[in-house]
Amino acid sequence: MHIFKTALVAAVAGMLAFPAMAQDTRPDFVIAVNGLYRSIEPIDGNSTNSQRIMDSIYDPIVGRNYAEDPEGGELRPGLATAWEQVDDLTWHFTIREGVKFHNGQTMTAEDVAFTLSPERIWGENALVPAGTRYTESFASVTALDDKTVEVKTTIPDPNLPYRFVTPLGFVVPKAAYLEQGVEKFGQLPIGTGPYKVVEFDPASHVKLEAFDDYWGGKPPLKSIEFRIVPEFSARIAGMVSGEFDLMVNTPVDEIETVKSYPGLNYVSRPGDNYIILAYNTLELPEFGPNPVADVNLRYAMSAAIDRETLVSSLWGDATIAPAPFNFPDSPAYYDPSIKPLIGYDPEAAKAYLAKSNYKGEEVQVNLVRGAYPNFDLAMEYVAEQWRNLGINVKLNIVDSWPLALQHPFGVLNMSMSTTFDGTPTRSIWGFWGPDSARATREADRSWAPPAEFVEIGRQYLAEPDVTKKVALFRQMVDIWEKEQPGLMLWRSVVDWVVSDKYDWTTINSNAMLLGPGYLTVK
Repeated sequence: MHIFKTALVAAVAGMLAFPAMAQDTRPDFVIAVNGLYRSIEPIDGNSTNSQRIMDSIYDPIVGRNYAEDPEGGELRPGLATAWEQVDDLTWHFTIREGVKFHNGQTMTAEDVAFTLSPERIWGENALVPAGTRYTESFASVTALDDKTVEVKTTIPDPNLPYRFVTPLGFVVPKAAYLEQGVEKFGQLPIGTGPYKVVEFDPASHVKLEAFDDYWGGKPPLKSIEFRIVPEFSARIAGMVSGEFDLMVNTPVDEIETVKSYPGLNYVSRPGDNYIILAYNTLELPEFGPNPVADVNLRYAMSAAIDRETLVSSLWGDATIAPAPFNFPDSPAYYDPSIKPLIGYDPEAAKAYLAKSNYKGEEVQVNLVRGAYPNFDLAMEYVAEQWRNLGINVKLNIVDSWPLALQHPFGVLNMSMSTTFDGTPTRSIWGFWGPDSARATREADRSWAPPAEFVEIGRQYLAEPDVTKKVALFRQMVDIWEKEQPGLMLWRSVVDWVVSDKYDWTTINSNAMLLGPGYLTVK
């Protein structure tokens, strides 16, 4: 009898255990990416490669309504369920209750306040001071009680909630963050998102597992691995064989081939950043002569490039070659009739060159190989046009950003994100203002913002009236164009190849939303 009971108990236990073991039929999902960044801490790790991953790990304080608008122009609740402007300088955010971090701790208003705090972001000894680009107007951040965070600003800021759709708004757990420190946290971060990080090697892969205590619903995937596969040929071979479920970055001349494969879907979207060439406008004697410091040479170089034809050849009608800072993803500031001050004009290019002091000196162009989709091909065209004009161009093509971001150079490739507050503030001020990398970073600074640009910029930041703000913005753009510190090539295009085993809703961003509501298994 004892043996029978033991066997019966074992059999029943097995019957009960088997469904529990088998119930998770969700797939393990593998994404082939071109690279990973060194960190996935929200601010310190802010890069195109990390942006693909962040939304799976973290949730923002305020979300964007991508369900109804691929641009995400309308806000929706995130980790804050509501917000109100109490007075011109004060905002209150109501924090969602019952949200769990990946380490099992419950998120509190104190965690949100720490995420936005001077201790972490904008104080004198901030842990990640790169975040100051988002917090210039901040005066204080306080957890008033368990579910209310107060943000005070130094100037009226009616667009403040838009700040929290950026990496600034990804909430981190205060205690764990301080215990680990920025660098360690960036290797095994803790968020509130639908997936938690279980492995990270920036040289090879990131692995995430479903976080089934996720407040937003059950994640549709058991696990996600972002695996580095540098070569397109290897990525597409893995898609065809079924090794990968999703891949990034298809060269333009391979798109039709990709579309011909059964079982695969090609998807492209306009992104939330712009591809630019930054001219070095500075005379820096320690690095030798810089002919591009001559504004007429910069005019000549810009006028020599037929951006419309270039972009059409590369992307068809998938994207645009914008006039400077005239971006459709900032609709209140966008005017489709505006043309660039220095547009394509071969005869004008010759005249500007003749007016300059250029005598055939070498112009070094620092480029990161494969920095952006189709960029290498585009630069072959651009360099050829400059050479045809009579400019002695040397392409210095390197394999990493640290090698490119250093003097000497006459031209440098860069991209410029627009995700900020529904306005062009981040692009024109964050990337070109007095505290920007272009103005301050010792190794690769390339311009000094004119005093008039800075003064008008400060007025722009403080102006609450939209009509007046747009007028000040246009003045800043006019000054920028007269200085011509850069050539804007195109709005980035993000593209993917995804297995037809999945329905996936994409957005106009590098961000890849893979949680509930965005991806389903067929």
